[in-house]
Amino acid sequence: MGKNKTRSKSAFKQNSVTAENKRLGDDGNINFTFKILSAIGIIIIVSGHCYNGGVSLMYDWFPKYSYNLALFVFISGYFYKEKHEEHIFKYIWGRTKRLLIPAYLWNIVYGIIAFALTQVGYTIAQGKFDLYNLFVMPFIDGESFAYNLGSWFVYPLFCVYVFNILFRKLLKKVHRGNEYVILAVYLAIGIFGVQYCIWNPAPKGALLLLFRSMFFLPCFEFGRFYHEKLEKHDNLNSVAYFAIVLGVQLLLLTFCENLEYTPSKCVKFDNGCVIPYVTAITGIAFWLRVAKLITPIIKNKKLVRMISDNTYSIMIHHIFAFMIVKWAFWGLSVITPLFKDFDILKLKSTIWYIYRPNGLNFYCIIYLAAGIFIPILIGTVTHRIFEFMKEHTLKSMQKSSRTSKVNKIEKVIK
Repeated sequence: MGKNKTRSKSAFKQNSVTAENKRLGDDGNINFTFKILSAIGIIIIVSGHCYNGGVSLMYDWFPKYSYNLALFVFISGYFYKEKHEEHIFKYIWGRTKRLLIPAYLWNIVYGIIAFALTQVGYTIAQGKFDLYNLFVMPFIDGESFAYNLGSWFVYPLFCVYVFNILFRKLLKKVHRGNEYVILAVYLAIGIFGVQYCIWNPAPKGALLLLFRSMFFLPCFEFGRFYHEKLEKHDNLNSVAYFAIVLGVQLLLLTFCENLEYTPSKCVKFDNGCVIPYVTAITGIAFWLRVAKLITPIIKNKKLVRMISDNTYSIMIHHIFAFMIVKWAFWGLSVITPLFKDFDILKLKSTIWYIYRPNGLNFYCIIYLAAGIFIPILIGTVTHRIFEFMKEHTLKSMQKSSRTSKVNKIEKVIK
């Protein structure tokens, strides 16, 4: 029983999208509301890559690309704790182990997959299988191999973690470490970054990483600020709460042409440098209250916890899961009379080809399900392999150590 519990905790840490994805409150209890919010968030992200997944989650009111990534960074900020500042390097190393190292290892795997598929006519991956695309490009772009392009999010998030803890430590040294100051500074940084990208859209290289990170900074602080200053006051009745949120959103929809933007490329900030953060707040506020309301109903559902505990794996692998669905459709089109409108040329040339029989978006529910559950399976299998290897390596080391001790004793006796 003890070993199983240890393994379960280890898996929990490894498969989360942020370093604090255990979703624990300050009292050590599981924060079910934020686990559910994480599950909602990852479903929104995956559905956004496959024609809404054949469903609509208030996307007419809250366009998904106006808040979806901000929601995840908000969750990361919510779980930041002041005690981390006591051990800065330990904190950074922890984020490196949980975020960067798995992302880099998977980038190597997907580089091999991309290289293999290129040999059979696929032109989806733009990057060559070389050291630059394996180890440098992930940080400054994250999309060179395409099949794991969802992993681009990991690198600016890591930069936000590092900048945040160093900046907070600096502020404490000059006795200015309060959340209002930090919120103002991060908002100024983010707004400047967005404005720069309006003037100079689609930055490249290290600048892209910089402006992605700058955009995320206020979203991270929104989470921390909510935890420290607002959560204790978040008790407005839901009718009034939704009336305010929907009212603000209605004004945004009325006076802004297109609320969606593309943080991965730092483009399409069509409504200026402030509105992206306003839409981030309204989208987060809406789903946060929804998560609170449904928590008593579904908090113990295994499905919800399984999704929320594997958001990292889902973010990394869901695009490749779509490829598996497309290969299944292609195979059926070859061996059966079905799906004859499947376009093999598009399959091989663009990652964004989402085949829908007869053009029906309802079929995208298949992609949504695959984009959630195939990555969970990949994460579970790889974790078990890792644990198996670690356990046997440990046993081998212990056996070697015992043998060495026995040999030393025998030498002493002789």
